[in-house]
Amino acid sequence: MTDWQKARVFGLPPQGISATIRPSAYAVIENDRGRFAVVRTPEGIYLPGGGMDPDETPVDTAIRETLEECGLAIRVGLWTSVAVQFAWSETAHTYYEKRCTFVDATVLGPDPSRLEADHELLWVAGDRACEMLTHESHGWAVGRWEHGPELTG
Repeated sequence: MTDWQKARVFGLPPQGISATIRPSAYAVIENDRGRFAVVRTPEGIYLPGGGMDPDETPVDTAIRETLEECGLAIRVGLWTSVAVQFAWSETAHTYYEKRCTFVDATVLGPDPSRLEADHELLWVAGDRACEMLTHESHGWAVGRWEHGPELTG
């Protein structure tokens, strides 16, 4: 079980109101050309992933969300990293305390059966991904992966 009090924190908690805790999971996917999968959405640019559904594990979430956002079937590896991201959601009109689990993954192949129309998959170099990503925690995760992925941390 993750001790979220010890996780790296990005963003600031909202003043005077409570943020909604939102367990989330994201896939760090690097292809054989050293490029990373990022997803352009109407709200920003993110790693493939998102909020966990009830009874989902981080692995389940990363697999489901990558299918929906990228049209890719993936296999999740052994590397994980965690962080907390405070963020405003324009769609939900609320502040979230996103308790993010990042996992590494490799692409098994395309599967557009559940692809969301308003999401665009981009493959970008690691430094460019870190610049583009809307949430600082996502760039941090890419950086951790690029600079020698340890198994957990």
